[in-house]
Amino acid sequence: MRNATWLCVLLALLLPLSACGGREKQQEEGFQLWFAVDEKAADYGHGPALGNEAYTGEEDPGPEELLSALLAGPAQEGLRSPFPRGVTLRQWNWDQERPGVLLIGLSEQYGALADVSLTLADYCIVLTLSQVEGVETVEITAGGRSVSYRSHQMLSSQEAVLWDELADTAS
Repeated sequence: MRNATWLCVLLALLLPLSACGGREKQQEEGFQLWFAVDEKAADYGHGPALGNEAYTGEEDPGPEELLSALLAGPAQEGLRSPFPRGVTLRQWNWDQERPGVLLIGLSEQYGALADVSLTLADYCIVLTLSQVEGVETVEITAGGRSVSYRSHQMLSSQEAVLWDELADTAS
C-alpha cells in the first residue's frame, strides 16, 4: 500500500511536465539525458525525483545513441542510474501501425523493476526519447514481454511532472 501511495504521489508530481518547454527549447539547449536524483544529494528527500544532464554524444542522435548514453549512466554528480545492473538495449523500432510510437526492447533485468523504481526508470527513458523528432509515445518491453506492473503500456512525456507548482508558491 505504501508503494502505491508513493507511486500516486510521483505521478501527480510528474503531471504538469506537459506544460513546460517544447522541442524548440530543447533544440536551443541540446538533448538532455534524464536520470534519477541521488537521494544522498537531495534535500532530505524533498525535491524532484528526476534530473537531467546534457547529452554530449553525436550532434543529431537517434533513439539508439540516446539510450546507449542513458544506460551508461550519468556523469553529473547528484544523479544516479535508475536501471538495474546489466540492462541492455535489445532492439528499438518504430511501430508501423501506430505513427509516433517508438518500441523499445530491453533485456530481462528491466523486468525486475516495480512500483516507484519502475516509474522512475520508465520516465527517464520516455523523457529522454521524447526529444527525438516524431516520438509521441514510448512502449517499453523487458525480455520481449510487457511489464505487467504498469497501468498502461504507451508512455508519454506529457504524463510526467517534474516540479510541484504548489511548493513553488508556498516558499
